[in-house]
Amino acid sequence: MRGPVEWIVWSVASVVIAAVAIPTHAVFYDVPVAIAFLLGFLLGGSVLLAAVLPWWGAGAQAAAVVGFSAASTVTGGPWPMPVIGMIALALVLVVLGIHGRWRIGGVLWLAVIVLLTSSALVAATFGEVAEGAFADLIVTASTSALALFSAAMLAQLLVARLEVREAREETEAERAHVLWQQERARIAREMHDVVAHSMSIVHMRATSARYRLAGLDEEVVAEFDGIAEQARGALREMRGLLGVLREGDGVLDAPQPGLADLPALIEATRDAGVAITASLAAGDDAEELPASLQLALYRVAQESLSNVVRHAHGAEVFVGLERVGPELWLTVENGPGEADAAEGGARDQGGHGIRGMVERMASVGGTLDHGSLAGGGYRVVARAPHPSGAPAEGGQ
Repeated sequence: MRGPVEWIVWSVASVVIAAVAIPTHAVFYDVPVAIAFLLGFLLGGSVLLAAVLPWWGAGAQAAAVVGFSAASTVTGGPWPMPVIGMIALALVLVVLGIHGRWRIGGVLWLAVIVLLTSSALVAATFGEVAEGAFADLIVTASTSALALFSAAMLAQLLVARLEVREAREETEAERAHVLWQQERARIAREMHDVVAHSMSIVHMRATSARYRLAGLDEEVVAEFDGIAEQARGALREMRGLLGVLREGDGVLDAPQPGLADLPALIEATRDAGVAITASLAAGDDAEELPASLQLALYRVAQESLSNVVRHAHGAEVFVGLERVGPELWLTVENGPGEADAAEGGARDQGGHGIRGMVERMASVGGTLDHGSLAGGGYRVVARAPHPSGAPAEGGQ
């Protein structure tokens, strides 16, 4: 049974069928009272049994048909299947059909038709066949077959609707999972691009303070060293957190920096002791560029300068933003520093920095080239199509 409502429906139907079948068999077909009660219970019980024990229900229905054919007397009423028998058979087939037991229903239907036809033929042999017996057979066969077919189709429809609903729920769950992963990636990327850059600047300024500021007391120097150590620890912890958060790409909603903020970024990096030469002529029309493109180029510059601070202390840096044909080119190039810049770049290729820059440029239809220079140092070149699509005047 599928639920209390269905249980109540079939229980009421069973009681009604038994209550009608018993007097009908006894009064109109001269069935002995005891046998009439037995046949009534078999007809009514077959409906309930079909829901919980399909084969038992089919067997009870077939037994009721055989018992009625053997015990009844041919009269003027419908024979060899009385009306209440047709109703009981149809209900049993409906129960089997909607429960997906249509094969059992087909076997029952065939068995009943064979039994009724045999009864009619035997009665005809002895000259006792009732008028309209074969019409009764046709009505029984057609109505019961229609009941089984309709129930089976209804069951298939319900199954299909259930599968569609489950598929829709799975799709919604997958969509929610994707959105959640995108949000995790957004948080990770912003932490890397913003927090890591800022912490790198803090670390570099604290580390170089003793060299940039003459005459510092030992206590002040120790304080700067402590700040530098804490900044290193924070960077390590943040990289571990990024490994948990970052699994995809994300979409940003809050206002983000653009090309107009590049001069401030360069100045902040200069304050950390990095010698930077900049040429940002192509940034004059930044307001006309999409925010997504400006953000991608800004983040590339930010990450590249952070890598210089971390891996190439003391190197001279060039930052250029130019219009080359129909494209915007952002170049960040550093010479060899106190640390091996080429090694530093290689260390970052498998991390979030280089990969994040590549993904950012791909998201705006651009590309990113990066690699070590022959004489030492590192170069990052980001290229993105200019929205106008036309070469700049006097450009290449």
